[in-house]
Amino acid sequence: MRPATRLLSLLDGQRDHDAEAVERLLVAALADADRRWPGVAVDAEAYAAWVAARLPAGPEPVEAALAGLRLAELALTCACAGGSTAAIAAFDAEFIARDRRTTDDQKQLLRQKLFLAQGDTPARIARYGGRGELGRWVRTVATRIVIDGARPEREQPTDDDLLDALSVDPGHSPELAQLKQDARKIVQAALNGAIAALPARDRMLLLQYHLDGVGVVELGRLYDVAPSTISRSLARIRGGLLAQVRRSLMSHHKLWGDELERLLEFAQSQLSVGVIDRT
Repeated sequence: MRPATRLLSLLDGQRDHDAEAVERLLVAALADADRRWPGVAVDAEAYAAWVAARLPAGPEPVEAALAGLRLAELALTCACAGGSTAAIAAFDAEFIARDRRTTDDQKQLLRQKLFLAQGDTPARIARYGGRGELGRWVRTVATRIVIDGARPEREQPTDDDLLDALSVDPGHSPELAQLKQDARKIVQAALNGAIAALPARDRMLLLQYHLDGVGVVELGRLYDVAPSTISRSLARIRGGLLAQVRRSLMSHHKLWGDELERLLEFAQSQLSVGVIDRT
């Protein structure tokens, strides 16, 4: 079966397409993969199904959506996920072994994460969607592993860990230090609720910045945006948390006036201490 026929059959004819254009794109991608990684055999039908599962949703024709994907790199990851030793060796040689920013132990852990399934969870190589450079995606996974390895051995970070990372230094201000003794529980409850309500991406950004100590420049590389965008995102998230804390203190604790403002000042200090753009 031709790759295009297999791919289009999986889409149930729900999108406009030019079958010949789709076939040309897939065949060219397989030829490109063969040139880049000689000796790596990619099953055409398995590859078509692999690509179909990663095709971006949208109204554009299939061939237009395919044009936005890194099709040759998807061929390599498809072969790796299928257990091809040649594909895994080629992947390792290009994207893992020569990375000078990771230690041998980190490289080994990266290999395990990428190529070995964990229980019912597929190997992480299956998460590559083909929308960006494969090398950059691998560096992102490696960065996450380095960050995790820098933490003491423990469970994954929780919202309480994040709250502790945001907590005010008792020496920051004598007035706030005194207030902390009486107000921490109230503010902690309000902040916990606000943090729990954050979108997953915003919570992860706070964890990476405050708990992991990743600076705005490195976060910019990780998310493929300018450092100034990361700074604005952090400011937006902290502003949203403070607004949520204000609403919580007013609605649940019936606070207002000077008392409310003093607690908000304390909450704001928790969100601000140590918030200096790291480079």
